[in-house]
Amino acid sequence: MSNDRSIFVKPGEGRVVHDPARGDDLPAEGRNVPRTAYWVRAVNSGDAVIAKSNDAGTAKPAGKSAAKSASNEGESQ
Repeated sequence: MSNDRSIFVKPGEGRVVHDPARGDDLPAEGRNVPRTAYWVRAVNSGDAVIAKSNDAGTAKPAGKSAAKSASNEGESQ
């Protein structure tokens, strides 16, 4: 279950992204992470992409507006 303070992200193509909160790498299938400056920067640089999780456990890429929304959230923090 997610809330407005978290986002579902997965690594960008060919990227490995460290998850500092968990101490491991972001899995290829993605996970919910807190919407922090770290993750907003990862999305803005292309290291991570915002995706939508479906009930089957696979992720679908979200539109550019979701990335822009995450970017805007990071600027206000």
